[in-house]
Amino acid sequence: MQKFVVIDVETTGQSATKGDRIIELALVVIENKEITKQYNQLINPGKSIPTFISQLTSITDEDVLAKPMFEEVVDDFSELLDEAILVAHNVPFDLTFLNEELERVGKDKINPYVVDTVELARILLPQAPSYKLNELAEFLLITHNNPHRAISDALVTADLLILLVNKLEALPHNVIEQLLDLSSPLRTDLSLICKPVEENYRDDLEEYRGFSLKKPKEFDQEEQAKISEDFNTYIESMYHENGNLAQAFPSYEIRKGQVFISETIYDHFRKKEHALIEAETGIGKTIGYLIPSIYEALAHNEKVVISTTNTNLQSQLIDQDLRKLNIPISTSIIKGKNHYLSLQKFEEFFHDSSYRSYQDTLLKAMILIWLTETTSGDLDEIQFPIEKYPIFHQIVVSNEKANEIWQDYCFYMRMIDQANHANIIVTNHALLAIDMLAEQKLLPNYQRLIIDEAHQLDQVATNFLGASLSYFELTALFQQLDRNHTNYPDFLNLLVDVKYEIDLLFRNLFQFVKNENLQKKAVTDVGRLKSVWEINNQSEIKEVIDRVSLMVRQLSALLNEDNQQHDQEQLIHLEKLLQLLLINNKAEAVTWLEIDQNGAENAVFIHREPFSIQDELRNYLFQSKESIILISSTLTMNESFDYIKRKVGLDSLTSSEYIVDHHFDYQNNVQLLIPKDLPAIQYPNNDQFIYAINEAIISISEQTKGRMLILFTSYDMLRKSYYILKESELLSDYMIIGQGVTTGSRNRLIKQFQAFDQSILLGTNAYWQGIDIPGDDLSCLVIVKLPFQSPQDPIFMKKADYLKRKGINPFIELALPQAVLQFKQGFGRLIRKDSDHGIIFVFDERLMTKKYGKTFINSIPTIPIKYDNMQNLLKHVDKWI
Repeated sequence: MQKFVVIDVETTGQSATKGDRIIELALVVIENKEITKQYNQLINPGKSIPTFISQLTSITDEDVLAKPMFEEVVDDFSELLDEAILVAHNVPFDLTFLNEELERVGKDKINPYVVDTVELARILLPQAPSYKLNELAEFLLITHNNPHRAISDALVTADLLILLVNKLEALPHNVIEQLLDLSSPLRTDLSLICKPVEENYRDDLEEYRGFSLKKPKEFDQEEQAKISEDFNTYIESMYHENGNLAQAFPSYEIRKGQVFISETIYDHFRKKEHALIEAETGIGKTIGYLIPSIYEALAHNEKVVISTTNTNLQSQLIDQDLRKLNIPISTSIIKGKNHYLSLQKFEEFFHDSSYRSYQDTLLKAMILIWLTETTSGDLDEIQFPIEKYPIFHQIVVSNEKANEIWQDYCFYMRMIDQANHANIIVTNHALLAIDMLAEQKLLPNYQRLIIDEAHQLDQVATNFLGASLSYFELTALFQQLDRNHTNYPDFLNLLVDVKYEIDLLFRNLFQFVKNENLQKKAVTDVGRLKSVWEINNQSEIKEVIDRVSLMVRQLSALLNEDNQQHDQEQLIHLEKLLQLLLINNKAEAVTWLEIDQNGAENAVFIHREPFSIQDELRNYLFQSKESIILISSTLTMNESFDYIKRKVGLDSLTSSEYIVDHHFDYQNNVQLLIPKDLPAIQYPNNDQFIYAINEAIISISEQTKGRMLILFTSYDMLRKSYYILKESELLSDYMIIGQGVTTGSRNRLIKQFQAFDQSILLGTNAYWQGIDIPGDDLSCLVIVKLPFQSPQDPIFMKKADYLKRKGINPFIELALPQAVLQFKQGFGRLIRKDSDHGIIFVFDERLMTKKYGKTFINSIPTIPIKYDNMQNLLKHVDKWI
């Protein structure tokens, strides 16, 4: 009988080779899928436990002072490991620490068979939101009473292993065989935990060309809800204190603003009119617009399209918000082609033996399992770092004609078909903009549109109606061409030359950006250097561009067979794109280059966007649809919608405007504090200001005990502040988290921030909006500087020049409105629900000393404001918080 032993260790740090030691060891023995033995021991590491580790584990120096050393307990547990398969949640960490300790005390290292539950979970749970142990436990409803303690973590890992083995054994025979064939590059030897069994028949799957695919569930129109009552009766049944919402949401309370949103949208749908609605975050605007959308769709048989900012919010709308209402209605999510798996391309990738790296194998295994679960084929469902893995570009649906073999199984075409039959269609701003100008429409015919987070429509649409290209994308294209044309030596020989010239071109562009940033750096919010590109006076680079263009045209001319048409079209598109981005510098658009400061010397990102898309939005969207509702928490400046209406082309059309009354008690729950004695920001040397604000942050954190979000407008200032705070002895007990410095995605950093009582989170543009940290996790918001774009920013300067040529003041029309709207978004991070309470510091006294400061203040709710020296403000915080 196989014996599995789960190990978990808590340690003084992350590196066994640098002297970190085990402070707690737990072992859990599993036999025949049952836990048969447990071992748990605190261990004296012979060195001090860092404060951060004590906060994480709750194990202190006092707890281990009287405990045995590792060498005193090693014989107590050694026999448990004999002939066992070692299991851990991230095996390399636990096994490395165990072996280092064994070697240190004169024992032999062990080299057991291993099962890594992180790896196994990634394969068998491809749609899990995270693979951290505590988050997996929450996802799988496994009780985890004491995270970051060895025995609790080991017991959860044991339960996880049993669950994963059961899932593995329930897979169809062919999938198990495929996994076993793949598994050699993996850490886990799958043959240890699963062997092919008799065929597991599952009526929810069908096998096609060796793959097990989830059968799509057809929506039965007969199951769809029927609405016969009038709208007033319907809305009463939804919002009544004992109505549908009260049953769906345990803490439901009637909010007049939410009801107002529903009534206003329905009224404008019926009158076939456009409207703009500003409603504060937390009021429940999503439910507010879903309720009239459902009624319009079911009672009047009108398709309603809802557009939001990104693909994650699309899924949230359907999977969470709409599902909670429990009203049977046909829905569809529409995304761009590059979000959907091409089964034809995956089949080629799966059988291509040249893709045998660890990451390739992991991805193949994940997709095998995911195909038994997904009916959408939307790769966003998979938890895999897509942006860091170029193979994704080669396995998604593209413009090429689908192979007839897979035509009936095309996920993208299935999505289009579902949308044609759906009542409510959820899309995103980018696809909405692309569809607006497309000859062949992706969205079915519709006349009712709700644009959520509408303040971002202009910028997202501008980005996607522009153009971009990176060396990363070109590498993926060339790899594809290499594989597709192995039998065409003339083509491959010329392709080698094209690659050389492209590499030369991008190295020249990289050097151009570095040279442009020698005197003064222009840095993006993710730390890349950037520079506006104009072909003038760049004769040497132009020669390379001309050579590349000619060679790409010659390359495409060699592809003249029917099955080469798609690759030929891609090369023709590439040549036109290079001309558009690097040669044709028209006055109505700006092109700029970005490079990673420490990146490869050909890793250049090229971007181009038009200065304005007002005409396109007006002509192809607002004038072509009967009723469009723009809704957001950030549409007005100084209580006026004029700016946003001009940006989206609504200024010359008829529309109604509404500001929903505030729901939260801002007067009693929020205070705005502005220090008057901080040094002024000086460019380019702002060190004095940075040191002063960090002294202030340290002082404030002592009052608030952390729980601070610091919003920057400059990545460079953020990075410098992070290291100052990190090195401060006064904050040695605090968790300092910095965007772009601390490893992890935005969501992961926010979860890390929430996990620690005394934590400080530093963020730039991505953190000013779209994040939700309710309750006691956040009690202090610091806005370091009013979010004006730097007047020396090269892209801003180009846009300002464009406005000046049209006789428009760029400060009034560009700089001030953008800053005010971003300021409003930042303000909204603090109060997310009725019980939220906190303070906002703004380290920029221009809010009080400049005439335009009133525009900022008049654009947020009325709250108490204190403008005083820092010492007095700190005394006030101490009393108020």
